[in-house]
Amino acid sequence: MDFSTIDSNEKAQALFAKGQLVKLYLMPLDFGGQDSSINTLFVPESANNQKNNFDSKIANMLESGIQIQYSAGPEYKGSSFIPSKLIINITGDKIITEVIDIW
Repeated sequence: MDFSTIDSNEKAQALFAKGQLVKLYLMPLDFGGQDSSINTLFVPESANNQKNNFDSKIANMLESGIQIQYSAGPEYKGSSFIPSKLIINITGDKIITEVIDIW
């Protein structure tokens, strides 16, 4: 997929409305993230599924008592509003970097 022409929130919202993109929360709602524009990206469903799978593993770590900090940040190509990658960093008792290639 090439999202290089999706260069505004309005264009991303249009693809979301058509079901071609889904909402992804940088900080998962289950981890205290907010349903706000600053915490929301629009991505293909496959990228969201990858992130949800990773977040489930992190949730299991937290439930087992492992102390970690969680941060996630997008990377972009050109002027696209849709990130090309999502990089998640886990630090603390465990150190993990997860890179989700979006496009």
